[in-house]
Amino acid sequence: MKRLFLIALLVTASAAAQVRAANPVNLKCEYLVNPIGLDAKQPRFTWQMNDKRPGAAQSAYQLFVYSDAQGKQLVWQTDKINGQDILATYQGKPLSPFSKYWWKVQLWDHAGKSSQSPLASFETGMMGDAWQGKWITDTDDKDLKPAAYFRKTFPAARKIASARAYIAVAGLYELYINGEKIGNHRLDPMYTRFDRRNLYVTYDVTKQLQSGTNAIGVLLGNGWYNHQSTAVWDFHNAPWRARPAFCLDLRITYSDGSQEVIKSNDDWKTALSPVIFNSIYTAEHYDARLELPGWNTHLVSTMHNGSR
Repeated sequence: MKRLFLIALLVTASAAAQVRAANPVNLKCEYLVNPIGLDAKQPRFTWQMNDKRPGAAQSAYQLFVYSDAQGKQLVWQTDKINGQDILATYQGKPLSPFSKYWWKVQLWDHAGKSSQSPLASFETGMMGDAWQGKWITDTDDKDLKPAAYFRKTFPAARKIASARAYIAVAGLYELYINGEKIGNHRLDPMYTRFDRRNLYVTYDVTKQLQSGTNAIGVLLGNGWYNHQSTAVWDFHNAPWRARPAFCLDLRITYSDGSQEVIKSNDDWKTALSPVIFNSIYTAEHYDARLELPGWNTHLVSTMHNGSR
């Protein structure tokens, strides 16, 4: 009986110790968990405090940003800042494009006890750096109905450490690498005033690449960019209307530290796809008789050079 009583006391004491810990949790950069492809020159950091004690509150915090995963190469840190703020904005030296950073937060509870979070990360994107790829399309005919396929094959003779695909599209798209669709979004990228700006999306495609020959495939749709149906607010008369186009940089870092950029240019192959019509208003029409099996792999050779 005494032994059971002691065990109960130990369990209770352990639980109480865990409750007393004020841990920083839910670390986010630009409101995303470990994001990649950030273009914000002064990203924002947020966190929460996990403390179930009555009256628990953060009394101060300090933020640290590093250029290495071990947390040794300090890039920027705040002073110890008193208060309950759970948002801080980066104020350090300019961040480099295509670079990964790690960060953590140390906070103090209402009793003055401190605790630190594990390291979180964020990765910068283009950051205004020049694209190596160029905008390509298959024709100047904005009234052509079928959506276009594009593909390019390339060799990877060395071991790949990491790879990122950066793609900007006038229209809508699906991106494939070695036959696998990349990402789970639909209707990317979101609408913008296309004659003023175009958005790009970043993907981690390290796992999709392989040693030997690789293939990239892109399927382009009209979206709001090339509205072929009569539309409210005259989108079919928009001054930017043109055949959908895209610009892509696939940046590969090899295990020996060397880098290579596979880019969109005139040597991509193109063909009309089985998507014979597509419109934001009037849906997508698909003719399976026109399929090109393996179009987004290195196995098919029925597409032709013709990107513009």
